Amino acid sequence: MTAIPTASFSQSHWYQTERNTEALVKAVVAARPVSGLSGEDIWCLIRFAWITAGIGDSHWQLLKVPAIAHLFMKPVKMGVDLASTIASMALPPAIAAAASKQTGMVNAYRAYRNSLLPWCNANKAVLRTLLAAAEKLGSNDEARFDLASKIDALPPVPTPNGLRHMAGANLITPLIACLDPKMRFPIVNGEHGVKRRLEKLGLTNRSLADKVRGLIGLIGQFGIGDAFALDVMNDEQIDKITKRKPKAPKAAPVGGKGTALSQFDDAERKAILKGQKLVYRKRHNTMTNALGTMLPALTMTQGDRQECRFDVLISNYDAGGRDLLIEAKPAPDRGSLRIAIGQLLDYRRFLPHQAGTDLAVLTITPPPKEYMELLQDLQITVLWFEDIGCGVLSGDGKAWKALKARIRPGIFPLRC
Repeated sequence: MTAIPTASFSQSHWYQTERNTEALVKAVVAARPVSGLSGEDIWCLIRFAWITAGIGDSHWQLLKVPAIAHLFMKPVKMGVDLASTIASMALPPAIAAAASKQTGMVNAYRAYRNSLLPWCNANKAVLRTLLAAAEKLGSNDEARFDLASKIDALPPVPTPNGLRHMAGANLITPLIACLDPKMRFPIVNGEHGVKRRLEKLGLTNRSLADKVRGLIGLIGQFGIGDAFALDVMNDEQIDKITKRKPKAPKAAPVGGKGTALSQFDDAERKAILKGQKLVYRKRHNTMTNALGTMLPALTMTQGDRQECRFDVLISNYDAGGRDLLIEAKPAPDRGSLRIAIGQLLDYRRFLPHQAGTDLAVLTITPPPKEYMELLQDLQITVLWFEDIGCGVLSGDGKAWKALKARIRPGIFPLRC
């Protein structure tokens, strides 16, 4: 988000304005599919996200109305206010309703605003592909990371005199965020708040895919519900990324990563436990034992405090500084998955690297489809062994690709 131009505008006001912008973009592309957009059409879509800070309430006159007029081939007849102007344009009802609300969220550098038009014309084919991919984003965030890598490959946008250049992502990600059906693709640009978040996450000089991964990981934490709430985070919320320290007994200091992952002796357990509880515990231990054997190069711990008895925490699982918190449930039934969701969300609050910790559920056989979708909507990766032998590991979700790459080759088979 740009620096708020008027101090009286609240965080909730700017959040709603960003959501209004999202609604306008989605309404326009519903009527003008991205497959048929010209370079200038794409430039007009990008302009919906811009504001005109510092020169009064002229956003709708300088940016929004001209862009809509171009996209729908309407003459521009400026009225006394936005409502009357939109009404005079005889637009489709959905477009008129969305355009009548306050929109805009990015104070793009003026030097790049006009030079962006020839850049859009030169890269229109690639941009159409990126926008089409954004419209199809689903629950699995891995597609967002892949899209970020493709955006990162765009050529930079020059100033009109060609002396300076800006990463294309800075000007494109607001539009991508508006097109994401799940509202999870973050706005990544040079705004101060974005820089602070990235600095807190240790991602300042990393790739766009890494930045997107880290920022998406904040959604669902610290009161952040979607990419637009992420964009309007206040200083207090940003500070919580590293300063959140829940209370804990002195004997169990907060911030511990647990103890070394035990190799459970199934035979010994069998001598102590009986019946159904024994079968469940044996399978649970077999699962964690197999996981540790498959990933010998990774550091795994288990929770050792009453308030944070997690099953497995893998440090730096992606070789990029992120941790993975795993809850193992032998049976992928509804009750077990509901418990796992609650445990993961609760346990993560007590970890020292909370903002950089991803979540996963490990089961034997995959969960039902409706729960696969729910887990991924909650940014929880699904991992499963194909059978009770725990010899074949499969997965789906944001952490699976990185985890799969770390599995010891030649010992255990795995499936995508």
